[in-house]
Amino acid sequence: MRTPSFIACWSAHGGVGRTLAVWGVGRVLAARGLRVLLVDLDLESPGLTRIVGSDGEGLVEWAVARGGVQALVERCVPLGEGLRVLPAGRLDASYWDRLDGWTAEARDVAWGELRRAIVAAEVADLVLIDAAAGASRAAERGVRALADRVVLFTALDRQHVAGTAELRRRCEEAGLATRVVGSPLPVGEDELRATREAAARAAGLELSLVVPQHPRVALDERASERGPLHAAHVELARVLLIDAGFEGRSILPAVAAAIADEAWPRVVSLMRLAKVIEPSGASLAVTLGWLREHAAPGASDPVFALLVEALPADAPVHASFATALHRAGNPLARGFYEKFLAEAPDHADMLGNFAAFLSDVCGEHDLAEACYQRALAIDGEDADHRGNYANFLALVRGDAARADAAYRETIARAPEDAHHLGNYANFRVSAFADMAGAEALYRRALAVEPDDGNLLGNFARLLFAEGRAAEGRELLARALDASEPASALRCELCFYAFAHAPELCPDALTQLLAALAAGVRSPGWDLAANVARARGDGHPQAELLATLAKVIADEAPQAALDAFARG
Repeated sequence: MRTPSFIACWSAHGGVGRTLAVWGVGRVLAARGLRVLLVDLDLESPGLTRIVGSDGEGLVEWAVARGGVQALVERCVPLGEGLRVLPAGRLDASYWDRLDGWTAEARDVAWGELRRAIVAAEVADLVLIDAAAGASRAAERGVRALADRVVLFTALDRQHVAGTAELRRRCEEAGLATRVVGSPLPVGEDELRATREAAARAAGLELSLVVPQHPRVALDERASERGPLHAAHVELARVLLIDAGFEGRSILPAVAAAIADEAWPRVVSLMRLAKVIEPSGASLAVTLGWLREHAAPGASDPVFALLVEALPADAPVHASFATALHRAGNPLARGFYEKFLAEAPDHADMLGNFAAFLSDVCGEHDLAEACYQRALAIDGEDADHRGNYANFLALVRGDAARADAAYRETIARAPEDAHHLGNYANFRVSAFADMAGAEALYRRALAVEPDDGNLLGNFARLLFAEGRAAEGRELLARALDASEPASALRCELCFYAFAHAPELCPDALTQLLAALAAGVRSPGWDLAANVARARGDGHPQAELLATLAKVIADEAPQAALDAFARG
């Protein structure tokens, strides 16, 4: 686990929005999925403790009692997922007595123990410390003992600039990197502000960013959810993450791993974090490729919603979203297809993809056919979309004559494409019982892709149905080696083994039943010829075979198999 980064927020004087910034930045980072601990180290004026309204024990009581790790965790106040606050203490009448009785020597020891306990507790990725205002040695020792980096908050009047320059000098002596934040700076005093910023630079203070003055803060110290003050806290959160070593290139591998695990809440958290670091979201575009392989409808919707917000709205992004969502079978793809095609109405490839989406996901077959026809009119040489159109005509329209013509045109344009050859072979069997023609097509396809499990299995189906068991066994054995457990292909292959070649897969029926129980199906896959051949060969469980064939093809419910289980 990553050791948390400790960042102290310090100021030479009060009234510069330091505590409010700690609170606001902590909320921003926790909302983006980071585990954040806020520590109220301003023990004499515990503003953070008052903001969160804590009435329990805190840092002072823990330190005086020399508590352990668990005692520290118990004193941290949880404020929603990912955000905790360690208050200064219980702010009752005796708090100040406890504070006065806590010696300087004991405090110095406690700071080291506090840091070690926070690390051991493993409750934070980032620790933000609201340090006491002022240049006292006591405040300095607390910052030195706890912080890895320091953010100095300052106004630009002479008093604040001089005090902040002294704090920066001490941080440099201690080897602590610093950022200087101008806060709160008034709007509308541009000339005077420019003069004072120049004076600050002359004193060695270069402002990293500016927090604007807002009158409401004088009346309500709680962080706002919008507006210029919130925007400043978001920007400060971004630069602090970078300072703490969080970078897009280090976050993206974690995003890839979370997508592969389909851990969608973790994906969303990491993407939000990356968005804070890189507001343009440009690096997040790479995640679309990973999502195409792993995204699931429903579970991944928040991921895509976040990307919609993060990435610029242009045609390539619309295409990427459409493709990724389509691959997941997600109806949200439609909006992105339509946005893309509104900008590029003659893009043949996207028209063809949209046609497949409309048919496969939406069931809008008339509109799908119109899109196929537009795509092919624009690019008549595209074999893939012509092949998809042939599948559409065969499987959706049931128009054998038009489908056959479309398959022939596809093969003419891609004579060595194993995928199209195999699809045409399947069609010749189902539509015309053309076993010889299909065999020739399967052999052409296997000459191109000799280890393709689907081609091997489909050709084996034909050979077994034709009574050519020896040839079928040889292909089935190769197909089994090429198939993935519990896949639709393995389900079909186990059926062939159970029906025709049980010696190739002794547990074929067990695997087949498990796959069907898990919902694996091959809708419309016709196994009637194989059932007839097995029945003719005297298969001892021909009725079970017939029922299995219907369940595989999604033409009978799973419950149809119950009668055989009872038998």
